[in-house]
Amino acid sequence: MGSLNSFALWGALGLAGVAVPIIIHLLYRKHRKETDWAAMELLRRALVIRSGQVKLEDYLILFLRCLALALLAFALLRPIMNAAADSLLGEKKAGMIIGIDASFSMGHGEHSRFERALEKARLIVKTAREGNPITIVLMSDRPKVLVRGAGYVPAQVTELLGSKTTATPYRLGLERNLELLNELAAEIKSPGKEVFLVSDSQELDWANLSSAARASFERLTKSARVYVIPSGMDGEENLTLERLSYSSGSLRQAGVARFTAEVRNTGRRTADAGSVEFFVGNELSKRLAVGSLEPGQVRGLSFFATFDKPGDIRLKAQLTPDDLAADNVRHAVARISSRVRVLCVEGASSGLNKADRTGGYYAVRALRLKGRGDDSPIRVHQIEAPDLVIEQLGDYDVILLANVPDPSAETVGRLKKFVQRGGGLILFTGDRVDADQYNDRFGKGADGLLPASIGKVASYTGDATGWAIGPVKSDHLLGGVVSRLPEKLLDSARFSKLTGVEPVSGSETILSVAETGAPLLLARDFGAGTVLLFTTSADRTWSELPVHPLYAMLLQQAVTQLTSRPDASQFIVGADAPLPVTGRQLGENVALTKPGGEASSIRVTQNRDEPVAAVEFDQPGIYQIAAEGPKPGVVVAANVDARESDVKVLGPGALETLLGPIGVTVLGKDGDLAAAIEKNRRGSEMTQLLLWLAIGVFLLQSILARYFTNKISRDDVPDLTAALQSSKVAAARRS
Repeated sequence: MGSLNSFALWGALGLAGVAVPIIIHLLYRKHRKETDWAAMELLRRALVIRSGQVKLEDYLILFLRCLALALLAFALLRPIMNAAADSLLGEKKAGMIIGIDASFSMGHGEHSRFERALEKARLIVKTAREGNPITIVLMSDRPKVLVRGAGYVPAQVTELLGSKTTATPYRLGLERNLELLNELAAEIKSPGKEVFLVSDSQELDWANLSSAARASFERLTKSARVYVIPSGMDGEENLTLERLSYSSGSLRQAGVARFTAEVRNTGRRTADAGSVEFFVGNELSKRLAVGSLEPGQVRGLSFFATFDKPGDIRLKAQLTPDDLAADNVRHAVARISSRVRVLCVEGASSGLNKADRTGGYYAVRALRLKGRGDDSPIRVHQIEAPDLVIEQLGDYDVILLANVPDPSAETVGRLKKFVQRGGGLILFTGDRVDADQYNDRFGKGADGLLPASIGKVASYTGDATGWAIGPVKSDHLLGGVVSRLPEKLLDSARFSKLTGVEPVSGSETILSVAETGAPLLLARDFGAGTVLLFTTSADRTWSELPVHPLYAMLLQQAVTQLTSRPDASQFIVGADAPLPVTGRQLGENVALTKPGGEASSIRVTQNRDEPVAAVEFDQPGIYQIAAEGPKPGVVVAANVDARESDVKVLGPGALETLLGPIGVTVLGKDGDLAAAIEKNRRGSEMTQLLLWLAIGVFLLQSILARYFTNKISRDDVPDLTAALQSSKVAAARRS
């Protein structure tokens, strides 16, 4: 037994209501006046027997009036029978919350899982009674409530669950949706609450429930009966185009760059993956056959593109259609520059004479293409450390610091603003780098500029010529450059000294040495820009890297990555991201065009010290913030989350084993769905029954009051005094 309304509030009002007839009765007795009259004494004795009978009749009427008010108050309390009881004890009601998985994996199959889920939802709502509260949610990373706690209207719900309702391009996000379902369940006032989750029960989301999801399920089962209903499927085979990325080459005018598309078989059987078509702009550039893929196997396909003019070039890769169309296309943006300007700042090593080649020499030689001269796509301006204070940093795209001693606080502040606004910074350590000074000036932790805190210098003491580069564990672009080189070639790049560092949160170790695992190259995004830190020197005092072929390859790719930032131009559908909009003013409106051609206006806000425009990526494709005169535009790509492409599912038996101990019921058979719901339905509301009882009791007391009053009128009264007494009794009963 429970109640839908507050027991304290309505219980107090009920007691007050019951007290009213009693108070009136007592007040009537209190204000009765008695006058002694000798002649009446004999008559009083004659009325004693009759007055006792009248009192019993009065108490009966008083009791019925109190009972009527008590039943009315109890009805307003809305008591419920929580057990599975017949409607003889009350009106059986259930508030429904139906969560339909609308993630893009639900689009799998010729007769898609989402269509099957809608069919299941229509079967569920048919068990509801018209007027009962119902809530319907499309579950995804961005859940959408179609109807919230409204009375069930069959025509309206049928329209909502019609063919116009489609799956989204988002992931499921089970934890987020379970929190929402708990919130929605708390809003519904009904004797019975039923929560239905209709999903394809992907292994990705359901096989290993997080502690947060498990806790949400447990809270939900305490307030409602919870059902999980597998939507059904045609199969579990799927091929996905899970990545399209820049691999290597020049992202500059007249340059040639290599892009790679990765195709994965997420199914359980070997499959022919068909082919991939590559588009540059809107033109088909190349078509490559993928071949046969084993379950879980990934195959990369590369193509080369030449760029005749600078700007943001749109790229697309498209896989042969299969049962899940949402993950067969991926988009990318290549930002092509006409020329890159690099400022190389050197602080000579203390052990070198003027005739020796410093770190600046090797860096400049690595960045300039041989024989190109002034036509080189990378323009390098070389200065010494003291001259850095007079340089306009905004004139450059990348700044390289090679063993620069003790930069001033003002210089470091300018470098922070340079990186935050989208510039690239490369640092080489060396014997002139003071650890305490660098940590103090550049800052530590999340507020600092560097990817790591600087420590002491370590020297190699082994028998070989130095430390070797260890296996690459990072998927960073620069890590890919190293991993593609022959092991024998890499082994010749040895390091005799390294600066010890402690990486900060948010940084990435790209390269490390094999023997100790000490970081060799680290990266960290800061604002709209990126910082790269080499823990060795830029010249030959600490290693043979400057004369190794890898040196030029790393610096060339580093400059490309820092200026074009190809990875920073790709986002996941369902995410919100603040895009840096250089040159814009706070509060200014910028024009955004979405993949489908929809135009909207978004306001420029501030993220730290840079102007940004917050974009919601709600569909795959290319998003563009238009350029206005000298103010540059922004072009980025959004793609579906490749993790959702694994369409393998848990069967009803596995779901029951997983969810049964939490109190969740799994209903897996179509034919028994409605019957099972009706059979398990609990909760009868007694409000209507109690209201009818209150009305009946009130009518009964009215009839009895009239009957007893008329009876008094019919009785023979001995004299005038008895008649007056009878009139008073009748008047009291009518009140």
